[in-house]
Amino acid sequence: MLIVSILFLSVIALGIITSILFLIMLRKSTARLPEGWRRSASMRNFKLSILFLVIFLVLAFFNEFITSYLSRSNTPNGYVLSIFFTTATFLIFGFLFINTQARWRQIGYIILYSILIGYLINGGYYHPLSSHTTTASLLLNSIFFLAALLHLTDLLIHPKTDHFKFKLKICLIILVFGLMADILTSFHWSDMTSDHVINFPFLFMLQLGNMFLFYFSFACVFTSEIIKLRRGHVR
Repeated sequence: MLIVSILFLSVIALGIITSILFLIMLRKSTARLPEGWRRSASMRNFKLSILFLVIFLVLAFFNEFITSYLSRSNTPNGYVLSIFFTTATFLIFGFLFINTQARWRQIGYIILYSILIGYLINGGYYHPLSSHTTTASLLLNSIFFLAALLHLTDLLIHPKTDHFKFKLKICLIILVFGLMADILTSFHWSDMTSDHVINFPFLFMLQLGNMFLFYFSFACVFTSEIIKLRRGHVR
């Protein structure tokens, strides 16, 4: 598990580095634009949404580090995951909220986030000795999926919005992760509640692979955007 933790920390760190570089290059690139465009609400909101993603990846790095340490020490880490889900979801939803035009969809993010907080409080998941159940994972992943689905419909209705392709890529990363996480968790749940035993180690590896691809996709998207900005600068 130590190797897995190091692998996750490395890929998350790569996402942090590329996201920060992209934000820096974006600021330098927009500095050459006319003042009206540079100070537009669209550009300010886009930069703020990128900052949300940067902070999310930083929190993910520390969460992986802390939970890995607690696991090796045989210490319950459910409350750490609950705190991470609370802050991480706020940041992810912040990105979606800022880049969503329909007011009712923005209200939808608020409702979904309220459901998340209410579930964690009602289930006692903020207690130091708490541990997350399979049903908790299903709910949390479903909330991510539904929020990304709301954002996707908004993007498809407004395909001419600024930075459309970037927003679409981030939305699809969250959407696919939430969907795959729910499917894999459902198989795990079915394995525990029925006599039909599925190869658990294989499912566990698939779940780890889904998490790895989730964080690695952020690094890939930011690297792609850095290359685009770099080419535009050279030209």
